[in-house]
Amino acid sequence: MSLSRPYAALASLSLLACTPGQGETSDTDTSTTTTSTTASTSGPGTGSESDTDQPTTDPGTTTATTTTTDATTTDTASTSDTASTDTSSTDTSDATSTTDATSDSDTNSDSDSDSDSDSDSDSDSTTGGVTCTVIEPPVAPVDCALAGINLTPEFDPFYTCYDLGNLNGVPNNWGGLTIKQGDPYTLLIGGAANTTQGKLYAVEITRDADCHITGWSGAPISAYAEAEYNDGGVTYGPDGVLFLARWPVNQLGQQKPGSLVTDKIIDLGPLGVVPSPGGLNVVPKGFGGEGQLKAVSWAGGQWYTLNLSPDGDGTFNVTGAVLKTTIVGGPEGFVHIGAENPGFPVNGMLVSEYSANKIAAYDVNAEGDPIGATRRDFITGLSGAEGAFLDPESGDFLFTTFGGGNRLIAVRGFLPNPQ
Repeated sequence: MSLSRPYAALASLSLLACTPGQGETSDTDTSTTTTSTTASTSGPGTGSESDTDQPTTDPGTTTATTTTTDATTTDTASTSDTASTDTSSTDTSDATSTTDATSDSDTNSDSDSDSDSDSDSDSDSTTGGVTCTVIEPPVAPVDCALAGINLTPEFDPFYTCYDLGNLNGVPNNWGGLTIKQGDPYTLLIGGAANTTQGKLYAVEITRDADCHITGWSGAPISAYAEAEYNDGGVTYGPDGVLFLARWPVNQLGQQKPGSLVTDKIIDLGPLGVVPSPGGLNVVPKGFGGEGQLKAVSWAGGQWYTLNLSPDGDGTFNVTGAVLKTTIVGGPEGFVHIGAENPGFPVNGMLVSEYSANKIAAYDVNAEGDPIGATRRDFITGLSGAEGAFLDPESGDFLFTTFGGGNRLIAVRGFLPNPQ
């Protein structure tokens, strides 16, 4: 797989621009399901996300509870007043592919063989079969410790933390983040989080010789897609659908591949979900619970499995919500971490704790859910930890902060999850 991109791409992204759509229409359909047992534990489920009080209870586990009921689903049209033009063509069309390398056995091949890796060495670097264009960002990564952000002694020997700074053009406050599917040089990040003005913004990023993310290229940042009430959960799921947590309205948004609007909105309250999920992600391959959509509510930490079924229109219905456990710290975004990584003796996860101003590490069980008793600090010294993403190319763990300077942080040392 080639990830190379010519240096001229820095100028080409001036095409990123926001243009109005043709208006938003909606129709409502109601799906009826059956209600079963409803016993559950609950924590604080209301309040502003500026509240930084930490829960005082110890991590605990509740009995899994399935609640299904009449869920209201809203399908929205494919255009929106807040949508902008899709810029994917400017990000990927000029990608260069590496040429076939001459095999080791061809030691007597003449000089005009089809390998030109030497001539590309100034701009491209290949690691593990993946080639990345090496471009230095205008602002170099900074050691997190200079900002008072520190890996704990348990993890510090194995990982390095870099502050990639602020992204001028992404409005405060920031929500979740992910890499755009099919374009490893474009970061999608939520801006104006938790508000009706919320959008996803496309940010061109730079990578080093090992494909580590080194920062923002400096190319213009413009709105990419409508994303009202975006929060710490922004993740691709089945069939390339982009799922978004919508806080504080207790909803799940879905965007079809290529869409610039939220094509479907599901109210989670009728399913028994405590307001309001801020983080969500899909359990990756190789983990127990593979393929399940998980969600966690801020501030109470109620952790759910959301059961999905195709609706026949390119998006999904939520047929039930299963309360699995409760975690602490005012959780937001989260990622699963494989047992092959140092400090994780079994499969685990990292959780951005908004209220506790930390990143926490957990072991996970056979369903991909966090085990409360295994929680330990991974990073301290943050202000409003928010999104979470594990880069599939480099293994870099990226997260954002909501306020607190609206920082983009990258932690190196992890292996990518299986794709």
